[in-house]
Order: sequence, then C-alpha cells, then structure tokens
Amino acid sequence: MSSSQQPRRRFVIGLFLIAAVVQVLYRPAQCSSLIKYLSTEYNLSNIYSIIERNQIANTTIHLRSVTVFAPHNEAFLKITKQDNDDEYLPCYHITNVPMKLEQLGKSVFSELDGNPPIWITKKSPEEIYVNQAKVVYSLANYEHNNTFGKPQVLHVIDQVLQPLRMKKNSPQNVYNPNAWEFMQNAEYLDLDSYHTNTFLQRVQNLDKKGVFSNQGGHTFFIPVDEVANYPKVKPEKIDVKVIDAHIVPDNVLFLGPTNEDEQFKTLAFTDMLKVFSSLSKAAEGDKTKYYVSSDTVVGDDVHPTGAVVAEIVKANIPVRNGVVHLISRPLMIVDNNVKQFIEQSYKDREDSALHRFYEEIMNSGGDFLEKLTAMPNVTLFAPSNAAFNDQSIQSYLLNRTYIRSLLDLHIVNRRLSIDDIVAESIDTRFQVQTEVPRKDLFFNVVTNGKNRTLTLEGGGVNATVVQANLAATNGIIHIIDHVLGIPSSTVDRKLATDPTLNETNYLGQVSSLNDQLGDVQKRFTYFVPRDLAWRRLATDNPSVYKKLFMPEYSQVARAILERHLIIADKAFTMDDFRKEANNNNNLSVRLPVVRDVSMYVKIKDSVEGYSIEWRDEWIHVHRSDVRCTNGIIHVIDKVLIDQNDIDGSGAIATKSISALVLVMAQCLVFYYFN
Repeated sequence: MSSSQQPRRRFVIGLFLIAAVVQVLYRPAQCSSLIKYLSTEYNLSNIYSIIERNQIANTTIHLRSVTVFAPHNEAFLKITKQDNDDEYLPCYHITNVPMKLEQLGKSVFSELDGNPPIWITKKSPEEIYVNQAKVVYSLANYEHNNTFGKPQVLHVIDQVLQPLRMKKNSPQNVYNPNAWEFMQNAEYLDLDSYHTNTFLQRVQNLDKKGVFSNQGGHTFFIPVDEVANYPKVKPEKIDVKVIDAHIVPDNVLFLGPTNEDEQFKTLAFTDMLKVFSSLSKAAEGDKTKYYVSSDTVVGDDVHPTGAVVAEIVKANIPVRNGVVHLISRPLMIVDNNVKQFIEQSYKDREDSALHRFYEEIMNSGGDFLEKLTAMPNVTLFAPSNAAFNDQSIQSYLLNRTYIRSLLDLHIVNRRLSIDDIVAESIDTRFQVQTEVPRKDLFFNVVTNGKNRTLTLEGGGVNATVVQANLAATNGIIHIIDHVLGIPSSTVDRKLATDPTLNETNYLGQVSSLNDQLGDVQKRFTYFVPRDLAWRRLATDNPSVYKKLFMPEYSQVARAILERHLIIADKAFTMDDFRKEANNNNNLSVRLPVVRDVSMYVKIKDSVEGYSIEWRDEWIHVHRSDVRCTNGIIHVIDKVLIDQNDIDGSGAIATKSISALVLVMAQCLVFYYFN
C-alpha cells in the first residue's frame, strides 16, 4: 500500500468507529436487559433512580414481564417534586403485561396499589398518548427478556404520569376509585386544597351517583366549591340535566391528546336538549390555562342556548372509569345578563379575555353597560385583550368619543348563535344591522371537517370569532380578535382579504392598478363592485365580461376600474357625498375619479342605505364607509361600465384582427409576386 493511501484508509476506519459508537450511544443495545438499559441511558436516569429506590418496582422489573412507560429527564424538570414521589411514581409507570404500541388497547393496569388504569389515546399509529403524556415514537417498542426469560417492553414518554394521590397522613386509604368514589372521598385525596362538597350534595340529592359509577371510560368535569374571581352559583340551579352536562360518555379526554374546540356529546344530549362539551386553551404570560365549554345548541325553558365556560383548575386526574377535571364553576348554568357577565366574570381579572374591553367601556363613560342591560335580546361581539393591545390602534383609543361610538358597532339587537348565523348563511352572505345606523355586520362561515370558523366584518375591519356562544340571560357574547371600526389594512390589503371582492381584486392585480393602493401617503375613495356585480355583468354581457378577464385586455379593465377610483387629499364617506348633494339642491355630485374627472352621480339616502344614480340607473351601495388606513371603500352592486367601454373593447379586438389580416395580405402579395 502506498504511503499516500494510508491516511485515507485511517480516515475511513475512523468514520466506521465513530458510526459504531453512535449506534451504541443512541440505539438501545440489544444485548442489554431493560433494567440495564435504564441504568446506562443518561436521559432516563431519573426514572431509573426512582424505580431502583422502590422495592416493589425494582423487584417487579427484575422478576416479571412488564411494560415500562419511561419519562425522559426533561419531563422530570417540568414537575414539582413531591415527598411521596418514590411511593407513587415508580409503580404507576409499570404494567405487568409486555405490550408494543400496536398491542395497546384503551387502557392498561398499572402496578400501583389498587392497579389504577393508565389510559391510552391513539390519534394515529405514530401519535399515541399515555394519559397526558405523548409517546416518543422513535424511542418506543424496545424489547428484551430479563434474566428469567420474561419479555419486557419500554416506551419513552415526554411527561411524568401523575396518579391520584392521598393526602399526607390521611386516616383512610382510597385505592383506584371511580368518579363517584372520588367525590365521596375527596377530603382524603390530594386535590390542591380544592373541595367538591356542593356538587357532591346535589348529585346525592338528585340520586345521580349512578352516572359517575358507570363502568367504561368517560370524562367527568367536577365543579369545585369556590374559586377566587369566579361568581358563585346557587346550588339549586344544579339540576339533573346540568349534572349530566358534566359527563362526556365513552370518551376519556386528557388535555394533551384532545383537539382544541372539538365538540363531544355530553350525557345531557337527548332528543329535546342538545349539549356539547369542548376544550380550549389560552396563553397567559408564560402559562397556559385550559377551559371547558358546555354549549347548549338546543335548549328549553330552563336551559337557554349558548355556551358556559369554566376554567380547569386541576386537570388530568385518572380514575377507574376515566378521567376527572376539576373546574372553577358548574357548566350549563346561565345566571348573569351580558352586563353582569362582563363585570362579575372579568373586570377584576387582568388575565381574563375581556379585561381590556371592560377598561375601554369604563374609560368611555360606562353607559354602554347600561345599554346592554336594557336590551332583552342582544348579541355582543367583544374584542379580546389582544385586540385592544394591537399597537396599530393605540392612537385611536385616545379619542374617547370615537371609541364610544365604535362600541355600538359591536352590538346586534337580537340573539345570534353560531348555528343561527350558519343557518342564515346557507343561500347568501348573511348581514345584520348593528346599533350604529347604516352599519351592518357581514358574516362568513368556513367549515373544515368538524371545525367551523366564523369571520365577520364591521366598519371595514375583518375579525375572527375566537370564543363563541357565551351565554347570558339576555343574550350571547362572542369574543373576537379585532376591534371593529378601527382600520388596520390599506386599501390593497382590504381587497386581497375580503372574500366578496375577489374579482375586482384580481383585475386590479393583473392590470397593476392595485400597486398604488398600498401608498399610505395618498387617500383613496374606491367604489368597489362586489363579486355579485361582476356575475351580473357576466349574465348581461358575457362577451364583455370574458374579455375583461383576459390578460391582453388588462389595460381596458384598468381603465374601467379607474372610473371607480378617486385619489385626493382626503377620503370621502357616503355622508360627505350626501351633504354635498344637499348643498347642491339634491342635484348631481361630481366625482373626480381617475378616468373621468367630470363624472356626475346622484345620491339617495334611505332606510335600506345609500344608492348612487349613474347613467339613469340607481345602484345600491351594499357596504358604505369601509375604512382603511389610507382610504375608504364603498362596495357597490353594479360595475360602472357603459357602451363606450364595450365599443372600446370591440375596437381593440377589431384592430387586432385587422392588423393580422394586413400582415397575412402582405405575405400573400409577397409570395405571389416573388
């Protein structure tokens, strides 16, 4: 071998050695026993230590067939160490049947005293949860026989499993209780000082203990007696149906694997009463809080429609027949009007969703709350904290008079649940009048599988409902993610994001007209034909419509759009035009549009809203005064196009054909005479 080849050979051998070391370090050694692997794998040292210190767990893993659910060391960093961890944790992570992931059923029995179950949730073959913990799929299914030939399996998980624990020095032991026994013996259990006596008493008085004792796997939401900053509910309001609404049958819903906002039928879901439950979460600082919502979509005289939300104050408590979550208040009970809902539930809690909304109400005089109280049926679209904290709207918030007028834009004088809006939106885009004259809200519902997203527009601002159907005695509250009426988009962005203005936006893009509409130094007033207006043109004159959407006619389309656009030192509201018409004895008003500087229209103001007359035809203004950061949009029901535009389009087509004929003729002459 040449001397030049020796370094290369050493380098290759070195690579093989490194690869071999990596294989040993990062893959379970098949020659090692399970307990030996735990003892040598650095990232599993915590679970190994507590198993080693617990005589029962240590003996079990040495002598018997087992499955071990092993939290990695990072999982232990997320929990607060307790004095009795060595007593409870080792055996709760072990079951005495060896099972690979594909063999796991809905639950397995742990080796903890009483053999309480560990609940399994399979979202997909590679996404499997053990109680709240997720299995690290790449570190699962490690198999080996122990020294006695017993098969054993190990799965690494990302959280420490937390069993139900007894209070320290409790005079009574409770082993593997079901949900009913859990409530009966709550005083002996370690529940972070929470008590459930009121709910327990109602369950006993109404003889409903059987629904908490049912075998199988269920989810139980149990209200605690009292939580600071949450209103206390009168016990007599907890009736049979309310109790049933706290149970999701045949579904064990730990917070980790459960899809946010997915609805589950409760035990109160019957032919006459339909109540769902769903889970949600919200980031608050460096913490995440979890909530449960009961949504009564079909109510009765005692139980109104709408949602009631409770905070989950202690989650993921495994019991023999499912999982228990302790919650801040009873579900389904509606005992506050809209004003009280805002005041009692939120005003003193800075971490609440409506704390900033309450502040702005009070800063603007507070009479808004009295108005809400006087309305027997009201829907309130309440902006969240994040909506008010948006930096782009802070200058507007300084104008208290302006903010007070905007608050009325968030009120509808009727009850509107999500289902009501969906029903109204089947055949047409639903709109409804607000408490601001001529200011409607426009709704759009997007359905994706089981999830529904409700968006709305008010005063030119698009918002999404982030928490829906919150019930009050005199109405419904929906929490939204933007403050309506305070512009946050330029004209071009508004066109791009409004689902009813797609065709005008498209023509503006291909003709490059939209390029200037983002200029914040200019002020635009744009009469924008909505999609319905373009569909009418397609019906009335299909050839013209077709041409306008051909790339070669983009400049013709631009010229037509420029007839709809005013660029000036200010943007004009419809009221501005109406006042000018009044000053002109209700005669025509000149619109200094980009294309026709001397274009004149008439303005009509009626109960149905504004209309403009152009070319002897009245055109309805579908949405007026849609405010943007650099202008105002008025959405209209007809494209402003006349015969000259049509002739112009035809002329372009004729010239193109004539040019083609001329070229062909020249070619023929050249060919014939040569």
